[in-house]
Amino acid sequence: MNKVTINAAQQHYVIDCGEGYTCLGFANARDHANQIACRLRRADLAFTDEDYATLTGYEKYGRAVQAWGQSPLTRTTYFDPGTDAKAGKVLESCRTRERKVRLILGDASTGEPWLEEHDVVGRIGRSAGSLKIPLLIEPGEHGGCAILCACLLAIVDWESGDFLYRHAAYREADLSIKPSGDADRSWNVLRREEVVASFRDIGKAGAYLAFMRGATIEPRVFQ
Repeated sequence: MNKVTINAAQQHYVIDCGEGYTCLGFANARDHANQIACRLRRADLAFTDEDYATLTGYEKYGRAVQAWGQSPLTRTTYFDPGTDAKAGKVLESCRTRERKVRLILGDASTGEPWLEEHDVVGRIGRSAGSLKIPLLIEPGEHGGCAILCACLLAIVDWESGDFLYRHAAYREADLSIKPSGDADRSWNVLRREEVVASFRDIGKAGAYLAFMRGATIEPRVFQ
């Protein structure tokens, strides 16, 4: 078993992987263990108040993942705790149909998009291992990055531009375009009064703004 230490200041476990380190938040360990305990109907895998932020809690998280891997549910897609059930169903549908989509990620409590332009366009895949999590696989690639499913605000069908999923709190990014006064990058895109991007020409600025509002425009147009 990898050596695990506690970083109380940053609220996470630090796992020594031999050639480097990875981290797992205390809350993530608890939430995953509790979700698995509920799905498997194994109360013994759920966290108690004493387990939080302890090595015992990390061990319980490990036992929960192992139990999932030994159950029939390991053949299904595993979603992060807090994932909207509707979002999960849409992701699964897109995965099985190999549908190209555009993901809008952000703060699910406020509905505010993060304005991500990378790792948000592609098809939905799935990882290997005990917890088979959804992946975003970009065109031409065979692997991809994990999707922060609990932070999904919208899923847009790439071909039609239709919203396949929209979080109840989602609100379109409040963006505007204004001259910057800079000869090199003449146009700014602002969220309310804060500059979030700058461009040489207004066409690229407009494409960026449209993309951030959910339009299916290839990011290379403005990048």
